[in-house]
Amino acid sequence: MTPEILVNEHNGCGENPLYDEARGVLYWCDIPPGKIFALDVASGAHRLVYQGAECGAFTLQQDGNLLLFPGHDALILDVESGQTTPVKSEVVSDTGRFNDCIVAPDGRIFAGTVDWEQQTRGALFDLGLDLKARPICSGTACSNGMAWTPDLTGLYWADSTAKTVYLFDYDAQTGALSHRREWLVTPGETPDGLTIDTQGHLWIAFYDRGCVRHYDAQAQLLQQVDLPTPNITSCIFGGADFRDLYITSAAQSNKTHPVSGALFRIRPEVGGKAEFRSDIG
Repeated sequence: MTPEILVNEHNGCGENPLYDEARGVLYWCDIPPGKIFALDVASGAHRLVYQGAECGAFTLQQDGNLLLFPGHDALILDVESGQTTPVKSEVVSDTGRFNDCIVAPDGRIFAGTVDWEQQTRGALFDLGLDLKARPICSGTACSNGMAWTPDLTGLYWADSTAKTVYLFDYDAQTGALSHRREWLVTPGETPDGLTIDTQGHLWIAFYDRGCVRHYDAQAQLLQQVDLPTPNITSCIFGGADFRDLYITSAAQSNKTHPVSGALFRIRPEVGGKAEFRSDIG
């Protein structure tokens, strides 16, 4: 598979790609300047839909707008007008900004945070349906990507600081995560964002290795897709048939690299499916 460059905005830290199958639009953010972009995957045209505080996490709402988590807060972004509506301030405290999130089948939100100052206050939270933060685990500098198992009884979670992808049990009746265990440990390499395909296999972006790796459910490596820039941050399936894998990257430490911070696309032999949507506000 040869990666195709779709957009080259030299994002300082491109992240959180999310595909809206109703509009045929891929959203992603550039965290440091607080920008969110929208790509019409059919025409190839992209536009800036938001600029504000640093934002490393957002969800698709049932109505097609975005629920953003800039800093510690939550707001609704009307993707057509660009207008924002505050939902809640200080959703979390005593930690850094939000970083990556996922919606459960019942609409509750799980979201992580980072802590670049003390390196230990990053955490994973259950925000429920009411945006009341309930800590699940803490002690990291960088909570990262998440994905549901195909049967929706488990949640994968990347702790970039620990160089580990964990697997939780998920109780759909209570919304509780439990029995965290190591699923993949990658000493010296940093798992970042991730997604899952229809075969139940994970695709994991490695920040410092310039690649996306494809693992089966037993954490056995199936293939590696190399990208032409070192810092790969996340990936998500999308497109009309959900067979395109969109990949974000970061230019933070490679600002002179010609395609650092670009958005890429590959087309694997397998595809994915739509993410669950929130209904907050």
